[in-house]
Amino acid sequence: MITIIIISVVSISLNILLLWYLRKIIRDLLFVSETMGDLFEDIDEFSSHLEGVHSLETFYGDETLQNLIRHSKELLVEFDQYENILDLTKELELEDEIDDETED
Repeated sequence: MITIIIISVVSISLNILLLWYLRKIIRDLLFVSETMGDLFEDIDEFSSHLEGVHSLETFYGDETLQNLIRHSKELLVEFDQYENILDLTKELELEDEIDDETED
């Protein structure tokens, strides 16, 4: 009887500990996902800005800027692959938007 009580207490304690750890891990993953999303947006804005500068008469045809634009586009393609993997928060945001719309 005592053995069963001890095993139950240990099991409940381990379950509580694992739930706390799982919550912490999920919070960290969501933070990383949001941060990576911001990084992807910054890279996209940089690429657009660079193309805008390149289209100015003063810089049009500059080989260095053309290489920077090409490189930024390659980075965007590379980041798009990672964005699909790390995009955890958009599903949550979409669910929140759907819930808000159904409440209205």
